[in-house]
Parts: sequence; structure tokens; C-alpha cells
Amino acid sequence: MNENMIVPLPGGVTGLLGGLVDGDGYLAHVHPGLALDKYPLSWDVTGVTKGLSERVQRPAIDQAVRLSQAPPPGLDYAALYKRWEKTVGANGFTGTTAGPLTLHLARASALENAGICLHRVYGFTYLPGTGLKGLARAFAETVWLDEQSDKLKAWRDIEAVFGWAPGSNKGKPYLPDGADDYHKDKTASAGGVVFHDAWPEAWPKLVTDILNSHHPKYYSEGQPPGDWEDPVPVYFLSVEPGTKFRFAVAGRRGDTAPELVTLARQWLVGGLTQLGAGAKTASGYGDFTVDDPKVEPVKSAKRPSFTVALELVTPAFLAGAKQQFEDCDLRPSTLRGQLRWWWRTMHAGFVTVEQLKAMEAAVWGDTKTGGAVRVTVRHDGPVSPQEYDRKSLITMNRLPPTPDRKTSQGLIYHSYGMDDGGKPRRFFLLPGTKWAATVAARGPLAALLLDQARHALGLLCRYGGVGAKARKGFGSFADQPGFDTIALKAAAATFRNKVFEALKSPPPSGKFNPRDAQSPALEQLLTAPDMPSGGANPWLALDQLAASAQDFAKRYKHQVPKKALGLPRRVGAPTSGQFRPGPHVKDRHASPALYHFARAVDGSLVARAVAFPAAELPNFADSAKLLSELLDHLRADLPPRFQQHVAGKGAPAATRGVAGPPRPTGPALAPNQRVKAKIVEDPRGKGRAFAEVQGLVGNILSVPAGRTLTADEEVDLVINSVNVVAKQIAFRWPA
Repeated sequence: MNENMIVPLPGGVTGLLGGLVDGDGYLAHVHPGLALDKYPLSWDVTGVTKGLSERVQRPAIDQAVRLSQAPPPGLDYAALYKRWEKTVGANGFTGTTAGPLTLHLARASALENAGICLHRVYGFTYLPGTGLKGLARAFAETVWLDEQSDKLKAWRDIEAVFGWAPGSNKGKPYLPDGADDYHKDKTASAGGVVFHDAWPEAWPKLVTDILNSHHPKYYSEGQPPGDWEDPVPVYFLSVEPGTKFRFAVAGRRGDTAPELVTLARQWLVGGLTQLGAGAKTASGYGDFTVDDPKVEPVKSAKRPSFTVALELVTPAFLAGAKQQFEDCDLRPSTLRGQLRWWWRTMHAGFVTVEQLKAMEAAVWGDTKTGGAVRVTVRHDGPVSPQEYDRKSLITMNRLPPTPDRKTSQGLIYHSYGMDDGGKPRRFFLLPGTKWAATVAARGPLAALLLDQARHALGLLCRYGGVGAKARKGFGSFADQPGFDTIALKAAAATFRNKVFEALKSPPPSGKFNPRDAQSPALEQLLTAPDMPSGGANPWLALDQLAASAQDFAKRYKHQVPKKALGLPRRVGAPTSGQFRPGPHVKDRHASPALYHFARAVDGSLVARAVAFPAAELPNFADSAKLLSELLDHLRADLPPRFQQHVAGKGAPAATRGVAGPPRPTGPALAPNQRVKAKIVEDPRGKGRAFAEVQGLVGNILSVPAGRTLTADEEVDLVINSVNVVAKQIAFRWPA
């Protein structure tokens, strides 16, 4: 905690808080809501006002997270929940968060977008009945109503469930003929169904969540959406996927028709599973799974969707706010952000920056308009993060040594920052990890919007990746079937005409204008032929690709023009040449070259390299020249490297994960398995908690406060993740 930060309250009050602060500077035994609303350390006594997100918002949120990890002392939540459940009755159902959940971000608070709905008395997250009623009504009016043959009768049912008031039907384009618009002289009527608050079945833990705006000046100032801006992190609170909530609806009176309660239940389930609850639903937040035999699912042709399988071909450095084991996963906001970036490449240069921004708002939303495309992600199999230990990976995969001391190991060269000693190691997911991603669209152009998202996904899975170091070949997804560049460009042209017609603006000319292409444009993409590796070991393939890229950079030793490969880039003295980046570039510009790996039919890996010439590195012509040289170099240099180290030198060819020693003997180990493990010393001598089972040594997550562990002590633990081939394991303390 920052010692200069204090609670902005009178001294007499802050003096009373002193006894509530623990040894680490965090509040203890305080309601999480009070910590956010009344006691945030949000005033700097030195008068410094810079970096408020990191210095104020993040610590306040972390404090609330810390306080939410267990019920307050003396609270028996299980008994409290049983009493509540008895009160609302048995006519309920359970919904499980399939993605993160956040709500009430914009409520009145001492901090901006740092709120969440917490019970005023007990401090746990819940979903208010008022919001659930609104969600159910939104589903009934915009999805369910469209599928009914007798729309007037269906509308009467909606009014019977939710009630009406003067002006409540004003401005609703789907209001059926014959329905009353309820002018101001009409009386109001309460709905016949009560929507109860939804409580969590067990105490829910909050987590620190994050969203990054990678182009803040594009959205706020109209600058081009280039790859030179520093991401602006926004921290907020959310509830983890897998949290169970209990929902309940009931008739307001004893004579309420049972079919109305059934309809209300159906609409609420539809809203939870198709629209999402709470905030940031377009980014996949608030997605629920509900297994309710009493409810028939309702789909609308006006809200089309598609679901695709996503499978990692190369390891991915995925992370959230903590960048630790717990948040190493594919977040729906991450996938949506990548789709948005690749979608932009389809249109850059065919429209001006102002027109591109207007189109983007119509599809993906902005601060004034909600996005018309929603992305949700669900696991399709186990997700087991691994700690990134580059030295072990180099040894286990028998990666070829470097020719001299001045040459970095390829894997180290392209994974810089993931394991550098001074920072905590990052975690990664193994190749073969799978998700099911669902993309849905709404509005009059829903079918076109969905088609745009599908093409953007095709580009991502062909050339891009997810997570840190994605431009270096990490985080590559398997190709999507049916990818067609010609069809993609035709669909993009059709969409531009349709969306400008909907915006009531003159349509674009249809011609590509290089002066308008001030951000990566698909029309200017430089490509190289696919380069088969002949092997299936992703670590070896990544290593050799990086070694080849490093060799090319050495051609420009001491020459500053190689900064066109991205900034920052150190050029050792004595330097020669000139490099003056464009007006928007200061000290950062992401690499304009992108590396990707695909999987061939026989399981071997295929390298791809593409590049977007950058008009500000330092100009389009010089950037295109250097990038063309890079692609020519890779085309000539990389295949022989693959052939030498994969086929000629006996290097391993693991189809997934890491090649290494034989599996340990003993019962099979799997995530979530309870085991008897032996406490061992921290291999790095940092005093962390480690344990060993079947010869595998790993750290222990979430050791209870005050629990002392001694070497050789046997304890019951739960396996959090395991990769026996790589000899990697992590444990967690049993709940």
C-alpha cells in the first residue's frame, strides 16, 4: 500500500480506523462495501495526482477483494442462505456463471467504475431483483415476442407479468397493433410476478479484473488506431466463473395464474443465458448456464449466433489483472478485442478514420452506444496453467544451442519479459487447450454483423494470436475451416455500403485510398508462403523462428533503420543511419511483423509470417522495404533450419506440451484430485510454500493465514494443475 495515501475523512475519524488496519496496510474486519464507499485510500498527502488508476483505483479494489475472501467473523453464511431460501420459496433454479460477472459499476461511489452490487448488511455480491426483472423483460420484448404468432396476446402476457405505467410503452418499435401506449392519464398497474434477489449458494469471492483500451486517443480524440499507443488499464471488481446463484420468481398474489410464473421463469432463463446479466455483457460478462427442465429455450432469428471451437496450436501467455495462475485463461474480452482489431484491418483505407470510428461504434459499440456483437467463451476441456521456466523448457526440449555468446536463445529472444528474474514468472496454457466461443448479433443488420465477426475470427486464427507475445507466434489458434480472402473482401465491401445506408451517410467510394490507411490495413498486408516445420514440437518451432528473426536483425547491427521492426528497440553504438518515426509515435510501436503457427493434417506445425507496413515506422515506403526483406529472409532461412533441427538432429517432436523425461510412476494425477503430498523447501530459496508428490514438485496456492508448514510434513492438498510430461504441478489448499 502507498504510505502517502490516506482516507479523505476528518482526522478524528481516520484515527479510529487505525485499529482496523493490518500489518500490510489493508483494512481488516471491515465490510467490503464500506472499504469501497467510505474508506478508500484515495487522497495523496503529497498532492500528486498522476497515475490515479494504479495508485488509487487498484489498491482500493484489491482491498475489497482481500476483504471478500471469507465471510466476516461471526457470520454463518450457510445458515443465512438456508433462511433466505426458505423465505423466497422452492420455486427457484440455479444458474452458474459461465464467464465473469460484474454489475453496478457506475453506481455512486468514491471511485469511478469501481463499484459492484454488495449486500448492504453482509457484504456479499448478489443480483438485485429489480435488475433481473429488467433483464427478463428485455428478453421477453426483444426475443420471445418476435417468435409468437399472436403478438397482441403475447404482449398482454408481458404486461400481466411486469405491469405498466403511464408512458411505459412509449418509443417501443415492436409494440404490436392494438396494444395500449398508456398515455399520462392512464392508471398504473403492478405486475403479477415477483422477481426475488438472486443470492450466491456459497460465499462469493471477488477478483480484481481489468480491461485495457489499446487506442484511447482513437476513441477520445479521433487519432488513427495505430499500434503505437500505451494501453490504459481500467480496474474493476468481478465474480469468478463457476459461481452458483439461486434465482426465484413467484406470483404476487395467491390467484396469480401459474402460466404467468412459468413465462417469467422462461424469460429470466433466456435473459441469463442469451443476453447476460449485469454490466459489460457485450464482452461476455454475465453469461450464465442454467439447467432447468421447466424451461424450453427460446431462440430468435433476429438474434443470430454461431459457435466455433478454438484450440491452441502454440502455448499462450494469457492473463488478467493479477497475471498469475488464477487468471491465466482466455477471457471473452480478450477475444472480442482481437476480433475488433482484425475487423478494423478489413476496412482501413476504404474509409476515413472518422468513418471507420462510426462504423466501429455501430458494430462493437463505444462509450455512448452498446455493442451489437456479443462474444462469450466457455471451456471445452481442462485448462491447466503452467509456470513459464524458460531454462527448463530449453533443457527438456533439447533446443539447439546458440552459435556464440552474443546470440540469444531463440525462445528467450521472443519471450522476453515472461521469465526475467526481476518480475514474477508468467503462466501459460499448453497447446491443445480448447474453448467454445459463441458470437451473437442483434439489430437490423444482425446477419451482416455476424458475418463480419466470422471473417474477423478467420483472420485471427490464420495470422494472429492471443495473449502476450502473440505477434511472436505464441497463442496461435488452429485455422477456421472455409477461410476465403476473396469472400472476406467482398463481404467487407457489402457491409460498408449497408452500414452507411443505415447511418444515413453517403456510401464510401469503394476504392482503397492509401492516405486513409493510417492503421494496419488488410489491403496492404505482406505475406510469405507457408513454411512447414516437419515437426510437432511447438517449443522447437518457436525457438527456430525466433532464431531466424534474430539473424535478420543482426544484418542491421548498429543501424537505427531496424527500428522499423518495432519500438522500443536498442541499437548499440556506434550507430549509423537515420530513423525519424511519424508524429504519433513517441517511444512505443508494436512490431508490424506477425508470426503464427498452424497445424498440418499430419500434426506437424506450419509457420506463417505476415507484415503490415507501418506509415509511421518511419514512413510506408521504408517500412514496406524492410518488412519485405524480413519475409524474404524467413522464406529462405527458416525451412533449412526446420529441416536441420527437426529431421536431421534427432530433436524431439512432441505433439503437445513439452517433450521431457518419462512419466512418473504411481496413480495417474489430474487437476482437482485430492492427494497426500510432502512439504519441501522452496527450490529457489524464497520461502514460498512447495510440496512434492510422485517426484513432482510445485507451489501451493492459497495457504490459510497463520498455517505453518514444515519440511517433510505430509498434508492433504488438491492438484490445481499438472503436466507430468513437463514435470510441472501446482497445488491448492482444500476448501
